[in-house]
Amino acid sequence: MKMLLEIFFLVVFVFPTAYAFWIGAPILLTPKESIRRAFRYCQIEKGKIFYDLGSGTGRSLIIASKEFGLNATGFELSPILFIISKINLFFSGAKAKVKIKNFYQVDLKEADIVFCFLTPEVMKKLMPKFEKELKTGAKIVSYAFKISQWESIKIINTDNPGKIFIYENIQKN
Repeated sequence: MKMLLEIFFLVVFVFPTAYAFWIGAPILLTPKESIRRAFRYCQIEKGKIFYDLGSGTGRSLIIASKEFGLNATGFELSPILFIISKINLFFSGAKAKVKIKNFYQVDLKEADIVFCFLTPEVMKKLMPKFEKELKTGAKIVSYAFKISQWESIKIINTDNPGKIFIYENIQKN
């Protein structure tokens, strides 16, 4: 029985979390004040659609929903972080959602703002998806890592090691 529980734990929690890290979504928390600064700069109206790709513990979802009135949805692949996020959302009272889903498979066409704390390699892989799916004028907020092939509309220095890079999708097919 003990061995079955160990196998269950590995299959349900460890392997998916390791996979999430492997595809470029390391478990790192964005400082809350950096999230707030990005939202203030973007001046997104209440009710707009916010997506967090690799939403971790849900802190950006809580801030987006409670403090800025955004319709927030997070996408997280790690079951452990998904559960933590669900608990955080519940206790915060935020009207946000989190889904277990690979962000490469998320349809971005409804998003007004997309938040990412992802490695440069992953951001490069996401560029064609952003260009194809995001509507004109949608904002992309990248914490700590710039999208090297795009020119940001704003770079925000923070009190933390990472900068905030804000981009606006202007390319439509």
